[in-house]
Amino acid sequence: MFARVVRYSVEPERCEEALASFEEAARSIGEIDGIQGAYVMADGDSGRIITLTLWENREKMEASEVRASALRQQALRSVEGEIDSVERLRVAVEPDN
Repeated sequence: MFARVVRYSVEPERCEEALASFEEAARSIGEIDGIQGAYVMADGDSGRIITLTLWENREKMEASEVRASALRQQALRSVEGEIDSVERLRVAVEPDN
């Protein structure tokens, strides 16, 4: 499994508005082949938002790059936010269920 972690900055007073945009983007991300899960986390006091998407394998994650990037840009455009970083990681350890 692979993960893409993206860190964003928005003005704290626009954080809720940004989260509404990310909720809409998450619905579209959920339709991409190979997605295994997704989370949007936020600290409204600082305006920091982090998204985590989990992918079946590296190939599916890489195949999603163009669409995911467009969705990120669209979600941020309305709140004048910024992308701070994009990381792609292999999930090395998973807890037993």
